[in-house]
Amino acid sequence: MKILRVINSLHIGGAERSIVGNVPLHVKNGYKMDVLLLNGEETFFLKKLKSEGVKVFSLNKNKTLYNPLYILKIIKFLKDYDIVHAHLFPSLYWVSLANFFSKTKKILVYTEHNTHNRRREIPFFKFIDRFIYKQYKHIITITPETNKNLIAHLKRKDNISTIYNGVDIDQIQKDKSKLADSLLKKYKGKKILIQVAGFREQKDQDTLIKSLEVLPEEFHILFVGEGKREETCKNLVRSLGLEDRVDFLGVQNNVGALYKIADIVVMSSHWEGFGRTAIEGMAAGKPVVASDVKGLANLVKGAGLLFEKSNKNMLAEQILRLSEDKEFYEKCVKRSIERAEEYSIERMVNGYEVIYEKLYVKSNEKVF
Repeated sequence: MKILRVINSLHIGGAERSIVGNVPLHVKNGYKMDVLLLNGEETFFLKKLKSEGVKVFSLNKNKTLYNPLYILKIIKFLKDYDIVHAHLFPSLYWVSLANFFSKTKKILVYTEHNTHNRRREIPFFKFIDRFIYKQYKHIITITPETNKNLIAHLKRKDNISTIYNGVDIDQIQKDKSKLADSLLKKYKGKKILIQVAGFREQKDQDTLIKSLEVLPEEFHILFVGEGKREETCKNLVRSLGLEDRVDFLGVQNNVGALYKIADIVVMSSHWEGFGRTAIEGMAAGKPVVASDVKGLANLVKGAGLLFEKSNKNMLAEQILRLSEDKEFYEKCVKRSIERAEEYSIERMVNGYEVIYEKLYVKSNEKVF
């Protein structure tokens, strides 16, 4: 069985991190699996995936993702694979249309990573989406909330199942880095907050930055990630005079080491499909404070703390609650480690492979 995973790019993001984390494990399990990128721009994740020995193809090195000519390019790849597994829009569209127009139909799988997108608010796209998704033999959603919203949007329940994103818990716990060691020395005696996320519209680093206005001066923030809103956030830090309390670290390897030097992991978002950072933080033995939004709230509730999205005062209150009550902090740590165990990458990989096998066997039965 040969499988092609298709995604827009390997810039920082939850879906992208899933590809980098689980494709090498599928290969290790005996699957022939390659990756195809619409935008093959050299990134940290792309280098990491290649270092694992995974074959990666790209259709373009430009940043545009919305060129319909991708359909023709994808068609050329279809003949070499049994299953094509797509992630994110517009890869969702281009793979679906490529298979529709191709003479050799392939088994299509799609992973839905978000509970909501703007297309669903536009009547025209509702009809197009139903046609596009219909081409996929199976759709994987990453949370029950994502599943529920997609079913409501598509007006169908068949061949849709939920498999949570997985985290390499062992790797998170083993990670070490010189940067983490130096930051630990720099902030000795201080309280460290960390947010690992791309700087894009979905994420809300702004609220975490603003929370420093309310929190005592002993609190400092580490931001890990990159993106188009990074400069906006840096400007906000400067305008508030918080330069000495915030570090922008860019994309980092061995992120588990950075979680481990932090006191609290924060996940401030406007919306989420899953919330991988929350699970990574829990796996590192740290309590998580997260926005009370669908897809993320259920993940954190009962293990960490939630705050009303965009509410800097409530975020600060939850951070202080953890910091000032050592017994409560330790309870959250224990619950967090237990919660993380439910989202191991091995469970995710196994879930995907069960679906691949069922679809492949069913397809071959039709042939014979």
